[in-house]
Amino acid sequence: AMLLLFSIPMGLLSDRVGRRPLIVIGMFLLAGATALFGFSTTITHLFAARLVQGVSAAATWSAGLALLADTTDPSRLGERMGIALSAVALGTVLGPVVGGLLFEYLGYVATFLVPAVVVATVGLLVLAIPVPSCRREGERERAGMLPRRHLFPLAACAAAAIAVSGTYGVLDPYLPVYLHIVFSASPATIGLVFAVLAIAAAVAQPAAGRIYDRYGGSRYLIGGGILFSGVAIFAAMQAPTLPLVAAAILALGITLSSALVPVMPIMASIYRDQGSQGVAYGMYNTFYSIGLSAGPFAGAALLSRYPLTVIFLLQAGVLGVIGVFEYLLIRRLGWR
Repeated sequence: AMLLLFSIPMGLLSDRVGRRPLIVIGMFLLAGATALFGFSTTITHLFAARLVQGVSAAATWSAGLALLADTTDPSRLGERMGIALSAVALGTVLGPVVGGLLFEYLGYVATFLVPAVVVATVGLLVLAIPVPSCRREGERERAGMLPRRHLFPLAACAAAAIAVSGTYGVLDPYLPVYLHIVFSASPATIGLVFAVLAIAAAVAQPAAGRIYDRYGGSRYLIGGGILFSGVAIFAAMQAPTLPLVAAAILALGITLSSALVPVMPIMASIYRDQGSQGVAYGMYNTFYSIGLSAGPFAGAALLSRYPLTVIFLLQAGVLGVIGVFEYLLIRRLGWR
């Protein structure tokens, strides 16, 4: 919720005060919130730590992605954004493993204190490294969050980001339940399936960015990626064995990555003339957060009436419709 509420304000702020202050403050807030988890003794402490984590994520993601857009040649921005997203995907795989080892050998407090020290160290490194200013000589006054000439392109980006994050929002809470009910999958096996998804995304995201930078094809990457994500989910629901489900999830990681990565350089191009890359990625984070928030709620609302298989099939159908819509809209917009 904090990422949803604070991404745009943090993006606006980074356009005015610079990227580095927001990144450094965000990293220090994240370090403090992570340490607080280790020392919390009440639910109030945990709630406060989670709120601060959300604010810090809004600051670091909005300013960090904007800094990447500021310092990267636009012709290579897709690949760089893909690498950034790939690092996140790898973190989702390594985080639980490292956390488990810390808990087993060093105890509960160290599980949070060690990452807090690492995060604070990264914040100090960002503080020490010179960062180019986002302001340019003669730059005109920045326009608003919704540039009138780009409302349809912005809508296409919003639909793509929400579709991808909404897919993750449904998969994260409900796929483990499905795997346990249908295949009696153990927690370790379920973790491996999600590791397959994350690793596929980590490999596919830089590749999708490189393809977009060199050849364009945004309607195929975004529209086709979303459409075939629906196909992958449909295939997973029809798969008779767990390895085949994992194969469909592998394909899903690739298709979701193909759909998401081109959105990021396109968002940069929409706001580049305004010098408002902070707003661009504040908007992107907001779109992504909407999907992550809506996915679990939509799943819960449907779960009271339909079995899990039907919910996933409905999700596949929705993705198919969105994919066709994106393809047609992007073709009409004439994007490369």
